[in-house]
Amino acid sequence: MKDTDLYFRILGLTEPWFVEAVELDTAEGRVDIRVEHGPGVRWFCPTCGRELACRDHAEPRVWRHLDTCQFKTFLHARIPRVDCP
Repeated sequence: MKDTDLYFRILGLTEPWFVEAVELDTAEGRVDIRVEHGPGVRWFCPTCGRELACRDHAEPRVWRHLDTCQFKTFLHARIPRVDCP
């Protein structure tokens, strides 16, 4: 099983999200997981609830996750934004 598939399952991700890359740094004792979504996905507006196309993305964010076998684990993702009419 590929590392990206493993983390997709461990994190409980669902379509349209997927793990783009897993980077292991043994010297720093950390794992960095990069999460992305596929093209053409429509998102629900948090204000009006309508399903809209992605306008752009917020700046990439990083979240600390539970450790992976004593390696500090970080999730990286860009949050999609929509234009509310």
